Amino acid sequence: MNRTAALIMAAGASSRFDGCKLLAEVNGQALLQQSIDLVSGVLPDNVYVVTGAWHRELMQAKKKRKLSGGAFIYADTWSEGLSASLVTGICHLERDYDAVLVVLADQVALSRDDLERLLATFDGRNIACGFYHGRRGVPAIFGRNSFPRLKQLSGDQGAKAVLYETAIPVLECSIPNASLDIDNREQLAQWKG
Repeated sequence: MNRTAALIMAAGASSRFDGCKLLAEVNGQALLQQSIDLVSGVLPDNVYVVTGAWHRELMQAKKKRKLSGGAFIYADTWSEGLSASLVTGICHLERDYDAVLVVLADQVALSRDDLERLLATFDGRNIACGFYHGRRGVPAIFGRNSFPRLKQLSGDQGAKAVLYETAIPVLECSIPNASLDIDNREQLAQWKG
């Protein structure tokens, strides 16, 4: 059995949100807490959160018990883009895990069933990724054989480039829920609506 960690990407500045969207309330809890709880349901005790721009605020929220669960990894290179934060997370986890499930903290509609189906698609040698809006994306599971390539990423594209390369087989899992994320306050209001 592959030892798999969940890596929640939560390092960005949320510039379109005008504030820390990770602590915005969704269904009575912080948006980030909802993500932590979701992935904890499928990978208990193996949940990590990559932080960056809002690290101080998130640590204060954790101290005040507004956030719980998960281990936090600070990406001091977060301003270089999503890839830099992903590289930080992979470097932190690669020694102890055979695979990493990458999830964005603001994918509010993801369900446990979505993640369980994705995990069932992963065999340890392939990449399993969500498929929505006619393209591949996260959530995605990358095995150890993907780590060297992930660590070469740069810029703000995240892992998308790796999902379209042919060196490692990529299996798609239809996850329409992954298409909904929160970028601004209007989207948050509509989601809560």
